Amino acid sequence: MTRSKKRFTYTHKILIAIATVLIVVFVVPFIVWYFVPTRPISVVVIDKTTGADFREHRSFFWLMHHWKYTKSDSQSFYNDQEDFYGFFPQDSTYSDPSHLRLSNANLLYITDTYGVYTYPLGFENYEKMLSDEYLPIQLKYGGLTGAELDSIEAFKKSGGMSIAEFNTLQDPQMRDTITQQRIGSVFGVRYAGALGKYYDDLRTAPRWMKEQYKQTSGESWNYSGRGIIITIEQAIGSTKPGLVILESSDLLSSPVVLRNSDHDLLKKTEDNVPYFYFFEYITVDSSAKVIAQFEMQCTRSGKEKILSAGLPLVFPAIVISDSTARNLYFAGDFTDNKVEMLLTQYWNVEFLLGKLFAFYFVSDQTRFFWRFYLPLMKEVLGQSYNQTLVEKQQHN
Repeated sequence: MTRSKKRFTYTHKILIAIATVLIVVFVVPFIVWYFVPTRPISVVVIDKTTGADFREHRSFFWLMHHWKYTKSDSQSFYNDQEDFYGFFPQDSTYSDPSHLRLSNANLLYITDTYGVYTYPLGFENYEKMLSDEYLPIQLKYGGLTGAELDSIEAFKKSGGMSIAEFNTLQDPQMRDTITQQRIGSVFGVRYAGALGKYYDDLRTAPRWMKEQYKQTSGESWNYSGRGIIITIEQAIGSTKPGLVILESSDLLSSPVVLRNSDHDLLKKTEDNVPYFYFFEYITVDSSAKVIAQFEMQCTRSGKEKILSAGLPLVFPAIVISDSTARNLYFAGDFTDNKVEMLLTQYWNVEFLLGKLFAFYFVSDQTRFFWRFYLPLMKEVLGQSYNQTLVEKQQHN
């Protein structure tokens, strides 16, 4: 064989190998996904703060589609723009409280109840005028009503699985303390009056925070760079919320991490996962159990700021109301994640990207989604689906 023929044969083998790898990586998983059987389950999602990108619940719908959970009645996939209860941004309509029906549901997920508000003169002009005068905003739609709580409580008694997360107990729910207490009883938690958020740049903090800081300290807002702002409702000796501002010098590289436990729902999650978004402080009923915690990782100055505000460095992140683990509360904005819809039909993509983000630090919620939220929700959906199979066998 001549040298040119050898070179041709060698090149040909390389091209075949590359083509094979590309097919295995980019074609086969989509084919395999197509043949995976569907799993019918009745899921109700409540989102009263839906934005144009549906981000407040989109990642959960992504997971249901990826694992092929379908509607029980039609066997079709759930549509993240239609198949939920709450506010619909396309035409600014919203669900009527009497339309929340859970009698045939298997899983309820309350992703966001902050709601939709009407701002005088528009939001941008409203923000600009904050420093000069107070202009009240009007709640258009949000929070949970007594009628909705009736349905949720009945659903819990029937043995259904429920999830609620960050802000379900906060404003505007705090305006109705009776309903707020009822929500807390369902999930075994109480809002402790403080919430925080990680910022890539403290200059992007809301204007009302900057104005409040100026009024209380007499100084202009000069904070920049990464940091965390914790808002404490009605700080001691004041009728206004207090602010705990943690600058970059107050924080370690991963300022907030999630610590898991040996609970079955968390058996596939990674421990010590960085978390870069909203979180809240809650207290837990005696009958409930904390199965995951937030841990603030701060320098000495950061710890002093937090402790002097009367806040703990370690606090509940996931709570189950009792030993059945059918009612969970997430003290963070867990479902608000960026997801790529194309990958939803890529079979076992979590193995590929989960391994990738286990080795490389990512300074946003990406690692949290793949290494913590996804494996958590896989167990949650699996538990709920298995319960539906048991119920079907009992009825047959």
